[in-house]
Amino acid sequence: KSDKQGIINNAGGVYNHNFFWTIMAPNQDGKPVGKLATAIDNTFGSFDNFKAKFKESATSRFGSGWAWLLTDKEGKLSIQQTANQDVPELQELIPIFLVDVWEHAYYLDYQNRRKDYLANLWLIINWRVVSGRMV
Repeated sequence: KSDKQGIINNAGGVYNHNFFWTIMAPNQDGKPVGKLATAIDNTFGSFDNFKAKFKESATSRFGSGWAWLLTDKEGKLSIQQTANQDVPELQELIPIFLVDVWEHAYYLDYQNRRKDYLANLWLIINWRVVSGRMV
């Protein structure tokens, strides 16, 4: 008998963290470019609206987990959240961007102030990498 939850916990943890670390870089203050920028504007009205909706999703995740920006095969964007080390249904959705909302991601700098962490996170997102994931 396989330990499905153990596999999810370990494989999901590696996948999610590796994905998250590849989208960060120091001294960033940019915005998405190309198809991703257009899709964000078309879906959310503006980059600022996207950030507000994304922050809402990330702050409403109770406990540990992740907030995701995903696209389907037609390029339609959605924001989702997952608990613990879970991942979205990757057969149907393609991850573009995610944020770690586990307390360990921000506690040293922000203690229990997740909203402050999320407000400052935009300064370290490498949008060239993120935008390159758009289909």
